[in-house]
Amino acid sequence: MEHADIVDAIYRASVNIQLWSSTLCAVVDYVGATAGNIVYQAPDGKSSFLIPGRMREDLNDLYLQHYAGNPYAKAFEKVQPDQVAIGNELIDDAAVRRTAYYADICAPQNIYNQLFVPHASLHERGGIGGVALFLSKAQDAENTQAARKLLQLTPHLSRSIELSLHVGSIRREASLLQRLLEALPDAAMLLDSQGEIVLLNSAAEDILRRGDGLSINRHERSALPSISSSSKALAHAIRQAIEIASGTATQLQGAVQILRPSGQPPYLAQVTPLPPNSFVAWDSADSGARVLLQIVDAESRATGQAEQLRNIFSLTAAETKVAVFVGCGFSVPETARMLALSPNTVKTHTARLLSKTGVRSQAAFARLMASVPAWPGQP
Repeated sequence: MEHADIVDAIYRASVNIQLWSSTLCAVVDYVGATAGNIVYQAPDGKSSFLIPGRMREDLNDLYLQHYAGNPYAKAFEKVQPDQVAIGNELIDDAAVRRTAYYADICAPQNIYNQLFVPHASLHERGGIGGVALFLSKAQDAENTQAARKLLQLTPHLSRSIELSLHVGSIRREASLLQRLLEALPDAAMLLDSQGEIVLLNSAAEDILRRGDGLSINRHERSALPSISSSSKALAHAIRQAIEIASGTATQLQGAVQILRPSGQPPYLAQVTPLPPNSFVAWDSADSGARVLLQIVDAESRATGQAEQLRNIFSLTAAETKVAVFVGCGFSVPETARMLALSPNTVKTHTARLLSKTGVRSQAAFARLMASVPAWPGQP
């Protein structure tokens, strides 16, 4: 491939992350190397990843588990981002060839020397990461020319990798995920491929704590709890969503009801499949969430919305209580019965509600309340 074609392939990979392996192979051929990778070695090792380009897959995990602290990696820690380093100029390469690292990783892949370009976003806070290309002994005779070609591609590689990292940034940021869940108007939780809870908002915690139709099911063999419910429809909907997220199913049923032993109005549950990241290696802190489960408690939501209206229109406490039922579509007699008030009292409060909010009918008031979100973090 010509230089322009390589650059084009690099930028295509930035928006279609699955192309990186094949793009690395093209870079390897263009530079004159035998293999390459994009690697991130985290300080704790837990979120490390390696995207190979013509490397032996059976050796990648072995490398990350046992040889991430090899002499090349330690030497590359001192290299500045976007600078090309020639590995054998920084270490005692003869000594390295007598190590288990060389015997297990380098020799089987015909690796004699390495070129490395640190990437700024991966090369910080004690971690090391960037683009590595590997040269055979024959190719090493032209390592200066190979380094020069890699340097020409470095600005494009740097920009493209940075864009790729941002593509999956929402899932990589657990605190942002938590804030997003808290901003939802209803109880919400993320479930993994086993149906176990990965993350939930405070509204969901409240519902599970009450144990009225939904509760926590603790597992001896798992650190993550799962949902316990007598609703077979909910369990089926969650399984369907997991299958859709994994690509083994296409049909998803609608919302399901969850009956509550207390006799309170049932919850309404909605599941949404969350397919895996297009290239999970980028998501080094991937939560593994595959299902978004939202639980609507209509009465609690209406209470939150009525409280919003109370603050906006200066409603009294009594008017706010009536607003909850009027906003849910209950008639005057029904509202009076549930609040243990006289119909005339309810009519009076309803008239004041309509006057203060500037609407002309109970139906219009119900539409107004439905348009007002509950407080973030509440049902």
